[in-house]
Amino acid sequence: MKVIIAGGGTGGHLFPGIAVAREIQRRSPGSPILFVGAEQGIEAKLIPKEGFQLRMLPLGGIKGLGAIRQIGNLMGMVTGVLKAGSILREFKPDAVIGVGGYASFPMLTAAVIGGYPRVIMEQNAIPGLANRVLGKWVDFAAVTDARTERYFKDRAVVTGNPVRPEFKSIAAKTHTSPYTILIFGGSQGAQSINRAVIEALPSLSDFRNELRFIHQTGERLLDEVRGAYAAAGFEADVRPFFNNFHEQYAAADLIISRSGATTVAEIKAAGRAAILIPFPFATDDHQMKNALAMAEEKAAVVISNSDLNGRRLAETLLEFIRHPERLKEMETNARRIAILDAEARIVDLVEKAIERRHA
Repeated sequence: MKVIIAGGGTGGHLFPGIAVAREIQRRSPGSPILFVGAEQGIEAKLIPKEGFQLRMLPLGGIKGLGAIRQIGNLMGMVTGVLKAGSILREFKPDAVIGVGGYASFPMLTAAVIGGYPRVIMEQNAIPGLANRVLGKWVDFAAVTDARTERYFKDRAVVTGNPVRPEFKSIAAKTHTSPYTILIFGGSQGAQSINRAVIEALPSLSDFRNELRFIHQTGERLLDEVRGAYAAAGFEADVRPFFNNFHEQYAAADLIISRSGATTVAEIKAAGRAAILIPFPFATDDHQMKNALAMAEEKAAVVISNSDLNGRRLAETLLEFIRHPERLKEMETNARRIAILDAEARIVDLVEKAIERRHA
């Protein structure tokens, strides 16, 4: 099977696409797979390291920009569709998969025009603009949440959110001191989480020998966060971005993070306890819905971004350290609700779309 996977921009879009790519190659070793991304996305760094081919489209966003930049980026989208058509004619894929993000729209638009089999993946309960526009023109829409089916009608299939296989093979951990706390806010970091951690460190000072931290900060507060851990005397591995992130999950006794769909799926698959801090400006507040669904299953604790501060974070963290049996309970519940074959279900849809087009 020869496939183009289009989109990215953030890990939440890109990592499920990587999981699907690996499932395709597991079924058909040596299958050519081409990722198509946007020049501003993280795919430029990640995809070559994953061993896949990558082509880039010169695209930018529309939301939150001035009128002149919006017009320029809209014109760039038209150019992007033309370039995507050229990529299709050159690569000649059996199917195109859109994972969301800027590059997904022009690539799928070109696939519609060219009559290629196409499948979109939607991680969130409320679809992004590109998927809402293109949804009526695809063969299937693979959705994570059953509430999303209404946007795509009979094209929707609930598959769950794909997770890279490394996360599924993470072993259960015996919780002993020093406890490892993994903190991140997505591929770009989260400034409110970074600030709350800095504020929390003085309240955790009596537990210096019982805690160690792994912290993905993004670029902006990297030096400040590193300095705060050093000044407080904590052992901490602080970086703007971690490759091989499953290794950090494996080391963690507890995760502190946002609650995007991909992050939540990875936490479930890895079987890790978590403090979830939903991003407050997510579309339709979907991160809060993701987090509350975890909390209802006793698989996570939720702190709203408006309630987040150093004192609250330190108190919540220490509650787990004082009662490590709660970590085990949450880990068990997280694994119980994980969907571990989402990428296989999606590749089934891709194969079905190809069969339909060639019937």
